[in-house]
Amino acid sequence: MKRMKNIGGVDRISELPECIILQIMSRLSAKEVVRTSVLSKTWYGFKASYPPVLNFKQDRYREEPVSKFTQLVYNSLHHIGLNKLGLRAFIVALFNTTLPSDLDCWISLALENGVEELDIFPPTIRYTLPQPVFFSKTLTILNLEFCILDQPLSLFSSLRKLDFKYCHFKVPIILKNGDCPLLEEFIVYGCEYFDSVLHICNLPQLHTVVFNMVVARFMVEFVVSCQNIQSITIRDKVELLSVINIDGCNRVKFLYLLCDNMTDTQFHRLLSKLSLLEELYVFHCYTLKAIKISNPRLKTLVVSLIYKTSLEIVEIAAPSLKSFIFASDLFKPNSCRIKVADCCCSLETLVLFKYFATERAIHNLISKFPLLENLWILGFPKLQRIRVPNLQLRRLHFVRCLKLKAMKVDSPNLCEFSYTGREMPKFAVADMKASGSFKFEHETSKFWSNTFLKMLADIVGNENRDLISMIYTSVCEHPY
Repeated sequence: MKRMKNIGGVDRISELPECIILQIMSRLSAKEVVRTSVLSKTWYGFKASYPPVLNFKQDRYREEPVSKFTQLVYNSLHHIGLNKLGLRAFIVALFNTTLPSDLDCWISLALENGVEELDIFPPTIRYTLPQPVFFSKTLTILNLEFCILDQPLSLFSSLRKLDFKYCHFKVPIILKNGDCPLLEEFIVYGCEYFDSVLHICNLPQLHTVVFNMVVARFMVEFVVSCQNIQSITIRDKVELLSVINIDGCNRVKFLYLLCDNMTDTQFHRLLSKLSLLEELYVFHCYTLKAIKISNPRLKTLVVSLIYKTSLEIVEIAAPSLKSFIFASDLFKPNSCRIKVADCCCSLETLVLFKYFATERAIHNLISKFPLLENLWILGFPKLQRIRVPNLQLRRLHFVRCLKLKAMKVDSPNLCEFSYTGREMPKFAVADMKASGSFKFEHETSKFWSNTFLKMLADIVGNENRDLISMIYTSVCEHPY
């Protein structure tokens, strides 16, 4: 197969949309798919996705008749079946409410072709998942939106990932010994749930659980007890969870909590069971009055309690802590104190947002961290003077400290310094490195936001986009 020549200087074949390339490949034999790799680097990359992936997003065919889209899906599935190509993934996203009857047939054909991943996104009307899906032996990934589930989840025997968004559960979520033996990720987001318990116990491969904004008629008892779980996310803004029990998850390294009604007792009981915890994110836990953390392995701590927080004190004893982000109440100055044990001397990144504290308290806090490299001071309403005596500091950012009049920075290793505010304060900065840079911007400038996003990506990882967005929004997209 010869390389297609460029037309008018444009490589037309490489510019084809992903969906078109995948449709073409789905109609080729295995030998022909291999031969397409010589066409361009783009096509060479798609060769790696063989067996084929069928990705049908109806919004890409808005200008076509519905019947043409329907026939395209049928033809593609029949071609794969006739040529015994196998099917890696079948993805369908619909916006037409007349198509769910065809969806049953498409799913059935995909299952007959040994599909490994099934992503079903029907219109906002509820779609009842066909029973054969529950008994598939080849399915390893199941992503569903706006679906009704009326069969026990324990029927899934080969799944490694279950992801439900805005689904409707007619059966209890109870997974225990022997159920879903290969399951590694379990995600529930914005679903309707009509039972009072959610139990996941003794699944040997499970490492990630996400329970996010579930709507239910009753208070739900959330119990997870799987010894190999490493990541747990619990978001409960509707004050739904009556019990949160993760006693059996003693290997958890990542914990994300957003629970409006969590008490101090519940919070500290959870933490007491997680001796291996490395990352802790606490959002919107408005009823908490004290956060006391003593953990030798904790590396990242984010506390963002915006608006109506009751927090009075944060105590930290974490010798491995590398990054600490603290965002307090936006509109109500409170007397929240941050107490850091002497053992927390390895901190490298500190972000303080709207921390209503005295100049002495802020100075004493910064002085606790001799290895500090990155310091962000954002939206301090009272701060007038500040001294930063830190020899290791490399990056220093002041954002909208509107009353700041004077600053002194004794940091010879500083290579990046920025100030955003109404008026230029008096400042004294030690000699920066030759590669260093100064930035002074007007208070309305958002130049620093990209730098802040990069810093967050370094802390939590580029792949955790939702978490980066959550932290960024809580700090950067609120008024100062």
